[in-house]
Amino acid sequence: MILYYTANSQKIEEKIRQTILENSGGMEIISVSQKPIDFGKNICVGEVGMSEFNMLRQILIGCEASKDEFVYSAEADCLYPPDYFKFIPPTDNACYRNNNTYIIGQGRKCYWKKPEGGTWCQVINRKFYIKRLKFLLEGEPMWNAEAKRFVKEKGLKFFDSYETFTTEDPCISFKAKGGLHNYSHSERIDIANLPYWGKADKLVKHYIG
Repeated sequence: MILYYTANSQKIEEKIRQTILENSGGMEIISVSQKPIDFGKNICVGEVGMSEFNMLRQILIGCEASKDEFVYSAEADCLYPPDYFKFIPPTDNACYRNNNTYIIGQGRKCYWKKPEGGTWCQVINRKFYIKRLKFLLEGEPMWNAEAKRFVKEKGLKFFDSYETFTTEDPCISFKAKGGLHNYSHSERIDIANLPYWGKADKLVKHYIG
């Protein structure tokens, strides 16, 4: 299933959701949001605030609401090509992150290559993911809007190790106002055009305006 989670903080989200729907191949979609949205099976948790901690809690709620074998992460400021949703992890005990990923900033006319993926472009066995999330959140309150960098502050990692996979077409992460992480460690090599998505300036104009 596709797990879409959001704090409903960005203007681009409706267009992002439409693209996910078009590229999903009919896969089950579960959305966990802080305001009600019409997207797959929606679970609205209320306006609990935007933080890494609350993001993890929303992900856990979404994972527990499905019976599918794998979870395909989908964030509210990211674009995913059709082949992202076709990858099947070869094992059930690892986090698989796409390494064909790029960053594009608000007002930019180029893409920047991201050396590795992140939580926004990973595919994981659902039960394995639930187990890890419960470990990270054990003993914690239900919500915590102040824990912006919860995992790092606790001296932990999302996962102890990662495996990678490579889509033919890249995943794109927008860095726009209103997101949890407004910056990213990326290779600052300007790329104006990418397969499937086309020119960066046209992509920004379509999704951000």
